[in-house]
Amino acid sequence: MPLNSSLSSRRIWVGAVSASVLAALMAPPAAAIAAPSASAFNIGPGSLEAALLSYAAQAHRQLLYDTGLVAGLKSEGLKGRYGQDEALSRLLSGSGIVFDHGRADVVVLKRPTLGAQAASDPADPSPDPAGASAPAAPVEGQTSSGGPATEVEEVQVTGSHIRGARPIAPIQTVTREDIDASGYSQTGDLVRSLPEVYGGGQNPGVMNTGGGSSSNLTNASTVNLRGLGPDATLTLLNGHRLADDALAQAPDISSIPLAAVDHVEVVTDGASALYGSDAVAGVVNFVLRKDYDGGETSATVGGATQGGGFETDYNALGGKTWSGGHALFSAEYLHQDTIFVDQRANTAAAPADNTLLGGQNRLSLFSDVGQDFAPWVSAHVDALYSQRQAGQDVQLSSASTAYTYDLQNNFYFVNPGLDFKLPAGWTAALDGSVSQSADDLSDLSSAGAKGDTYYRNALDSIEANAGGALVSLPGGPLKVALGAGYRHESFDTNQVIANATQDVAYVFGEALVPLVAPSNDRFGLNALDLSLAGRIEHYNVFGTTSNPKIALRYVPIEGLALRGTWGTSFKAPTFYQLYTQHNLEYFSAALFGGPTPGNALVNFGGNPDLKPERATSWTAGLDWSPPQVRGLVVSATYFNIDYTGRIASPISSPLTALSNPIFAPFVIKNPTAAQEAAALASTPIFENFSGGPYSPAQTVALIEDVFTNVTAQNISGVDLSIKTSFAAPRGFIDAFANATWLDITQQTIPTVPAIRLTGTLFNPPTARLRSGLTWTYAGFSATGVLNYISSETDTNVSPAAPIGSWTTMDLTLAYRRQVGPGPLSGLEASLAITNLFDRAPPVAKGAALQAQGIDFDSTNTSDIGRFVALTVRKRF
Repeated sequence: MPLNSSLSSRRIWVGAVSASVLAALMAPPAAAIAAPSASAFNIGPGSLEAALLSYAAQAHRQLLYDTGLVAGLKSEGLKGRYGQDEALSRLLSGSGIVFDHGRADVVVLKRPTLGAQAASDPADPSPDPAGASAPAAPVEGQTSSGGPATEVEEVQVTGSHIRGARPIAPIQTVTREDIDASGYSQTGDLVRSLPEVYGGGQNPGVMNTGGGSSSNLTNASTVNLRGLGPDATLTLLNGHRLADDALAQAPDISSIPLAAVDHVEVVTDGASALYGSDAVAGVVNFVLRKDYDGGETSATVGGATQGGGFETDYNALGGKTWSGGHALFSAEYLHQDTIFVDQRANTAAAPADNTLLGGQNRLSLFSDVGQDFAPWVSAHVDALYSQRQAGQDVQLSSASTAYTYDLQNNFYFVNPGLDFKLPAGWTAALDGSVSQSADDLSDLSSAGAKGDTYYRNALDSIEANAGGALVSLPGGPLKVALGAGYRHESFDTNQVIANATQDVAYVFGEALVPLVAPSNDRFGLNALDLSLAGRIEHYNVFGTTSNPKIALRYVPIEGLALRGTWGTSFKAPTFYQLYTQHNLEYFSAALFGGPTPGNALVNFGGNPDLKPERATSWTAGLDWSPPQVRGLVVSATYFNIDYTGRIASPISSPLTALSNPIFAPFVIKNPTAAQEAAALASTPIFENFSGGPYSPAQTVALIEDVFTNVTAQNISGVDLSIKTSFAAPRGFIDAFANATWLDITQQTIPTVPAIRLTGTLFNPPTARLRSGLTWTYAGFSATGVLNYISSETDTNVSPAAPIGSWTTMDLTLAYRRQVGPGPLSGLEASLAITNLFDRAPPVAKGAALQAQGIDFDSTNTSDIGRFVALTVRKRF
C-alpha cells in the first residue's frame, strides 16, 4: 500500500529498522530461515509493536510496516510452537492488519484493501467469556499469506473437556500480565483479591471466628468461591486434582509458586457434571508455564511499613524447546517474618502472644518435560514439590492458655501422561497423578505442655479420555468428549480420626452441538450452540451419584452472546465428617435446659451414614464485545445455587437443646432401654460427667448431635466484568472493573427460619469491587487498583451494630526492557504498594468476643496495613 509523504516513508523505515536490528542479532543461515518446521515463540502480552519486535527476533524475519499502523494496538502475546506465518497471524488477530511476503525473510504489514476481509482477522461472533480475545485460526487450508496452512493445536480450557471449545459457563482468566501488574508475590494473596473469592476458610491471617468454618490451623491458603467453604470449590493444577491439606478438604495453593503460573482460570458455576465432587461453587485451575525458551531470575524484598512481615522471595526459571519437545524447570524460595499484635495500634489490647500473620519459609520446585515420540503420540511429566515451615502464636484471652504452633509441611504432585492424535482429527489422552500433603504440627502451651499432631492426605488417580468431531451438522461439526477414570483418596492423623480411605470410579461425557452456524447475514440469529454434559461417580463409601448439565449460547448479532446454564453438583462428605471420633457423654439434663430432674445422653462426632451435599445451579448472562469498539469486553452473569443437605452438627446452641423446641427433631425424650443400649453400642467412648453413676432409669433425654445432612442454603447474585483498552497521547491504557453482589440465606435445620448470612460478621460481604487502570508507554507501566468491600452488620453484639465499608488502593510501577542486545536486555523492575494509604480495617467489636483485642473481621479485612515490595527480574 503506497504512502505519499516523506514523513510516512520515515515511519516505515523506523518500523523496518527496529524489527530488522533484533532479527539480525539472531539471524541463522539462510537454509534455516527457509525451513518450514514450527518454531518456539515466547512473546508476552503488551503493545502490538513490542510483540512484533519480539516476533522478528524469534522468527529471524524482517518486518516492514508503518509504525502508525500499530500505534495504540495491543497483543495478547504468544507462547508455544507455531509456523512463522501462523504465529504472525495470531499476533495480528483482531487488529485488522494483514501481511504479504516481500521475499523469504521480509514481511510487509498493511491494511486490507477496501472490501476484502483480512484472513488474519476472521469474523468471530462469539466473544470469549474470559474477557480476552482468543487468537483466530487461519482460514481452512490457507494462512494469512495465502500459503499452505500450518496445523493449529486446539487448546482445552477449564469448563469444557472439548478441545477448542469455549465454555458457555462464566469463566474468568487471570493472565500472566495481570499477575505481574497485581504486585502480589504469593498465590493465595492473588486469588483472595478476586471479588468472587471469600477470605474465610483455611487461610493466613484468619483469627478465631468461633464458628469453626474459618481457621488458620496450618497457615495454608485455600480457595473459597462464594464463601461456601474451600471444600465446595474444586482446585486443580494443570487440570488435575491435588491432595487436600490437614482437616480441610481443600488443597493448599501456597505450595504453587506464583512465578511458575502462566494463568489462572476461574469457572464460577457448578461443574460436577464435568469434574465431579466439590465443584459446587466452581472450579479454579492453575495452569503453569510449559513451552518456554530462555530463562529468568527474580528477587523480591518487601515489608509492612508499620513493622513486621518482612518478605524475601527468590525465583529462577529456565526452559528449552526443541523439535518435538520441551523442558522447563522452576525454583522458588520465600521467607516471611511474623507480624505480632503489639506491632499494630489497633490490636494493642490483644494478648501479646498473638500473631496477626504467621511467619513462614517455603521452597517450591516445579518441572515440566515433554517429548513427541512419533507424529501421533507424545509424552509429558509435570512435577511439583513444596516444603514449608510456618509458625504462629495463639492466646484467645489474657486469662487463657497461650500456645505456640510450629508446622512442617511437605507436598508433592507428579502427573505423567500420554497424548495421542487419532484418525479423523480425534485426540486421546491417558493421564495419571500422585499427590500427597503431609503436615506435622507441634504445639507448646504456656503451661509447658507439649503436643504433636500429624495429618496425611494422599490422592492417586488415572484417567483416559478422547474427543473429536462425531458427525457433521448443518450448523457445523458436533464435537464430543468421553472419558473414564479412577482415584484413591486417603487420610490419616493421630488426632480424633483413624486412617480412612475411599475409592471413586467415574465416567463422563460432553457434547457441543452447533444448532445454527455463525453468519452475519441473519440479523437476530447469528449463531446458536448447545452444550450437554453428564458424569456418573461411584464411591465405595456412600454409593453412586450422577450429575447433568445443559448450556446454551445464543448470538443475536456479531459481538453479543447471551448464555445460560443449568446443572446439578455435589460435594462428598469429608473424612473428618464421616469418621471423626464418635463420643457418647452423660450430663445432668439441667445443663441443657431440661425442665425435669434426670440426666441426658449426648451423642456427637462423625457419622459414616452421611450422604453427599447436593446443589442445583443455574446462570444467565451475556458477553458483549462490539466490533465497533475494539478492546471493550463486558460480561455480566446472574447466578443462583440451591444448596441442600449441607452437613452440620444440628444443635447450634447446646445449652438450650432441651428447652428450645426447634431442636426437638434431634432429641429423643425418655428413651427406651433398647435405644440407650443402641447408643452405647454405637461408640467406643462413653464418658460420664453427671456426678453420679450411669442409670438408664435416670436418663430423660438422648440428644443426637452427630454430623447430619440438615442445612440448606440459597446463594444468588451478580458478577460484572468490564475491560477496555485505548490509546493515550503517550502509550495506551488498560482499564478494568470486576464486581460481585452476593446474597446467601441459610436454614440451619428444618425447624428454624432462614437467616441472611451475607453482610454479617465472619461471612462474605454483600458487595466486592476491584477496578483499576494500567498506563503503558515505552517499557514503563503504572497500575492503580481500587478495592472495595461493602459495610457489614456485627451480629455478635446486642443490639447488632454496623461495621463500616473498607476501601483500599494498590499501586504498581514497573519498567521492562525487551530481550535484545546490551547488559540491560530483559531487565524488569517493579515497585508494588498494597494498601497505599495504610487504611485500617473497620472496627467490629463482636470479633473481639472470640479473640480478645482483635476487633475486626479477619475473614474480609486485614490489619497488615501498607505493604511495599520491590521486585527485580532478568530475562535472558
